[in-house]
Formats: sequence, C-alpha cells, structure tokens
Amino acid sequence: MNRLTSMTVFALLLAGLAAGGAEVQRVTFRETDALLTNPGMGWMSGHRSPKSEPRFPCSVVYIRFAWADAEPVQGQYNWKFIDDAIAAWKPRGAAVALRVMACSAHSPGYYTAPKWLFDAGCKGFEYEIKDNHPTSGGKRIPRIEPDYTDPLFLKHHGAFLQALGQRYDGQPGVEFLDIGSYGVWGEWHTPHPAPVAVRQQIVDLYLKAFPKTPLVFMTDDAAVLPYALAHGAGLRRDGVGSPWHEKNWIGSKKYAAVPAMADTWKTAPVVFEWYGSYEDMNSRGWSFDAAVNFMLTNHVTMINDNIGRVPPEAKPQLERLARLAGYRFVLREAAHAPAVRCGGQLTVDMKWANTGVGKLYRPFKLRLMLLDTAGQPVCSADAKADPRDWLPGDRKVVETLAIPATLKAGTYTLAVALVDPTGQHQPLRLAMDAPEQAGCYTVSKVRVD
Repeated sequence: MNRLTSMTVFALLLAGLAAGGAEVQRVTFRETDALLTNPGMGWMSGHRSPKSEPRFPCSVVYIRFAWADAEPVQGQYNWKFIDDAIAAWKPRGAAVALRVMACSAHSPGYYTAPKWLFDAGCKGFEYEIKDNHPTSGGKRIPRIEPDYTDPLFLKHHGAFLQALGQRYDGQPGVEFLDIGSYGVWGEWHTPHPAPVAVRQQIVDLYLKAFPKTPLVFMTDDAAVLPYALAHGAGLRRDGVGSPWHEKNWIGSKKYAAVPAMADTWKTAPVVFEWYGSYEDMNSRGWSFDAAVNFMLTNHVTMINDNIGRVPPEAKPQLERLARLAGYRFVLREAAHAPAVRCGGQLTVDMKWANTGVGKLYRPFKLRLMLLDTAGQPVCSADAKADPRDWLPGDRKVVETLAIPATLKAGTYTLAVALVDPTGQHQPLRLAMDAPEQAGCYTVSKVRVD
C-alpha cells in the first residue's frame, strides 16, 4: 500500500487564496499511536545495560550510584560503570540520567559516602533500619550518613562533583542529573537535617559543576526548592501513587511559598517515580489511574520504570502515560503552491501540534527540504519557529524555502525534519502517518519550473 496515500486522503485541493486567487496544494496527516524514542522524554529504563528489551521504547536510562563506588580512594575515580552504561545504550539512541547518593538505606554495607571521608575526620550519624521495613533493602545492618554541615563533607563532595562535571557536563550521553547527595538515597529527606543555608550550598555545588547539563531537584525539600528553581532546575517527585504525596503538592500548604512550581515544566524537565510496584500500591488501596492522571496533569517529562508487573487491564493506561509523557509532535496539515520557479520562494503554511503533556528543552530546528528522486536534499532551510516554544496544543507555522536559481526543472519531494543543529542527536521521530527515512518525513510533491 502506498503510505503517502494511506496516511490520509492525500488530496490536491485547489482553492482560491483570499489574495490573488492562486492555487494551493494541501495535504493532511493522521496522528499515529506509536511510542516514540526521542531525547529527554518518555519512559526511563533502570537497567545499566540493555540485556533485555525495556517495557516501552526509551531514550533515557536512570542510574543511582554511591559516592563510595565512584571515588573509592580520595582523588581516584571509577567512571567505568557510567561509561559502560553510556556505551551500552548509545546504539539504541538512549542517554543516561544520574543521581549521586551519600546515604542509602539499601547500601550493601556500612558506607555510601566513602570510608576515607570518615577516616579523614568527617562526622556522621549511624543508623539502623528494621529488616522488615520497606526502606531497609532487606538488610538490618548499621549504616552511616555523613554530617552535611561538616566542612570536610562539603569540601570533598564539592571536589568530587567538580570531577564528575569535568567528565560529563554537556556530554550528549548524559540527559540530566538529579541534585542528589543529601538525605536518604539523595532524596532530600533525613532525620538529621542540615540548615537551609547548607542545603543551598549543596545545590550550588551542582550548579557550579554542571552549568550545561539539565538538573532536577527533589521536591521533598520545600524550603530549598524555590532556590533550586530560581537557578533553572527542574522538578523531581518520587513516591507518585501515594495519596499523601498527591495531596501535598502544588497549591498545598507545604508548597505555598513556591509559586513558581506550577510553571516549572515550561522551562525545565519534570521527572516522576512511582511509590513502588503496582502490586504494592494496589494492596494499599491506592488508585493506579489517579497516579497516571497525576503525572499527566503535572506535565511529566520522564518516568522511572519501577512499577513492576502490571496486569493486562492496566497496561493500556500505562502505555497511554508512556505515549503522552514529554513532547509529541505531529504535522497535521501543510499547504503551498503546487509549483514554484527556479530562483523563487516556496511558502509553506503548516499546522503543527504538540499532543504530549510536556515540551522540548533541547534546541532542535524545524528543517524544510526539497528532495530529488534519489531522496537527497537539493535545497533546505531551517525555520525561524523554535520547537521549544511548542507547548501542548496546536499552532500555525509559516515558513519559506528559497529555491536555487540553478536548480534543474522537475518534480521534487517536499519533506520536513526536526534536527539537532549540533549533530549530537538523530532527528526527532514524529507521530504522523507519513513516509519517513532517517527522521525525514515526506509531505508532498512540488513542481519546479
């Protein structure tokens, strides 16, 4: 079947323009149900290597790691597990997201921050969690959390983050970093809270080390959240599915002093993680549908895959969430003159839609092209419109493609693509029923006279 005709009724509608009565060729497209793998959106795998297929196609792989594992000896860094994950997922077009932990109730031993830190004199708090508690990691063993106010912690952890940033800041293989390091699992909750000024100082360590890579901040710390958001961080909320977490959110008393929270998604990512497995949430009487709707209503960009086994009746909802998270671009319609002269200009009137709940944060460009019979571009132009401005909904985009005076007369294919001008990422996948090759989507035919 010819996909160019099956994508819609591919009709040439001749209509009189309001000014001049010129002919117009118009083509419309249907949105597909495909789950797309585009940078910085959708489902996140938790596996450091793609040994098996992820639940859904994903472009981000999430890695939490202990500071002790990355700097086992002061000044000697182990980046291998990060580099291996980047290399393993690169062929699939996926990048990694990172969180550093200095305290973890799931640590296999006593230390999450390195032993040498405490040997150097850094103060800490020993703790033990019952082995039947869901946060124990199944081991009732003593563990230690650093005293975040200790100058030794701030000095040495700052040096570690600088080294991490020197290696990974701005690297296309790293999608974002959680501003972690503080509290249990780096989630910014702890029974040994540091003063707000110290917590802001930890945020500053990340801002200094990672001026290029996107950062997200845990919303657990409502006192420091305004500071992190004011410096460009996005939002991260773990524990989605818990009615308590959904109640204590934007507009609640806890976040009354964070008015910028509601619009953060317009400038920076929103990342969510489930409270736990579907089975666990269901046993507590918590609504899975409410959790899905919470994420979508709050413009989720990326979702951690920690939901576990999901029954068949819930899979359509889960797939809907994966499909709508982040941005999702569709060219609904394009109209232009059926013919153009060599040396002239082709004006293309387009109707684009973002049918996702989030937005694009990376600087991709809308590119218009004429392709020859071999599918090679003979001319192209990058649009003035910025896809980062395409919030959910429809928008009209009018762009002009200059036709070279030396171009041979004939019939050419008009195509569009959303491309990364830096060349670090492949063109974006679009949710439209149109012939596509390497991210270049066929729109229509144009006669050059």
